[in-house]
Amino acid sequence: MSDRFSQQLRDELPYALTHVQVQELREGQAVSQCFLVRSKIHRVTRNGDPYLEIILADRTGTIPARAWSDATLRYGNDFEHGEFVFVEGRTESYRGVLQVNVSSIRRVDLHESEQGKIRGFDVALLTPTTEHSIEDMWEELHRLAADVAPAALSRLVVGLLDSHKEEFCKFPAAISFHHAYIGGLLEHSLEVARGASEYAKICPILHRGLVTAGAILHDIGKIREMSRPASPRFTFDGQMFGHLLIGRDMVRAYAAEIGLADSRLSGLLEHIIVSHHGEREYGAAELPKTAEAMAVYYFDNLSARLNMIQSQRATDGSTGEFTDWQDRPLGRAIFKGEIPDD
Repeated sequence: MSDRFSQQLRDELPYALTHVQVQELREGQAVSQCFLVRSKIHRVTRNGDPYLEIILADRTGTIPARAWSDATLRYGNDFEHGEFVFVEGRTESYRGVLQVNVSSIRRVDLHESEQGKIRGFDVALLTPTTEHSIEDMWEELHRLAADVAPAALSRLVVGLLDSHKEEFCKFPAAISFHHAYIGGLLEHSLEVARGASEYAKICPILHRGLVTAGAILHDIGKIREMSRPASPRFTFDGQMFGHLLIGRDMVRAYAAEIGLADSRLSGLLEHIIVSHHGEREYGAAELPKTAEAMAVYYFDNLSARLNMIQSQRATDGSTGEFTDWQDRPLGRAIFKGEIPDD
């Protein structure tokens, strides 16, 4: 599916791009290439000068950018969130984080109308995408769902997955922070489900079928919480209710459709979904009150944090064995040195 999605993007603008990947950018490099705009926010300095706070992306990740007053006044209306842009500027380090100081930024078609075709532009290279096979991950997740017991619970999980296969395979797991790329929701859900299901084999307190079902569906509400998977934004329902309540409602509605309404199984599964953030200050609608809900919370957190570590190590431009840590989600330096084999 990732290949089909890339081909769909290529069909819009069918020519290939000479491109320095985000993960390969280093401090002091001149930038003259295309990106996807993941975020665009208008700000004002203490002196009252306008500037733009931007997140640029390609297939390998994201990088923050700033367009200061002159560039903002000249180019601020020439692009929007979710569009492909041609950027000129230079990379620099600010508080230990690499960013692009933008001198010009325009939507691709505006740039091309004046400068001619951008040589080798390929939008598939600009869209953050999982490194794993979407088809293989889907097959493994679907097998886990089919193996859930009892059969009524399996029917609920498999039915919900099959009803939303395209969205589940395409959406990111988050707008930023972790698994924030095409296929990220599938990758993250599989990591959580794989871990919880395997751990249940050696932990007799866990009901393996229920914990696996909850792990698979814990984030299903994100397909309605967000829109436009290549450059996601929150929907109205996403802003008003969030994916925990949306996911609970999706499970409840499908349970009613297949005759499991008001069943204890459906209620226990709904509880995993509304409590999987663990604590109210982290957005949980309820605290985990079952062993299965507690397990999904911890495996969800583990998957997210390990993905953050991977991203921080991949995008860090500092020298030495530890990454810079300022303004990073984990709030700490991460070891990136070699681990001895002997």
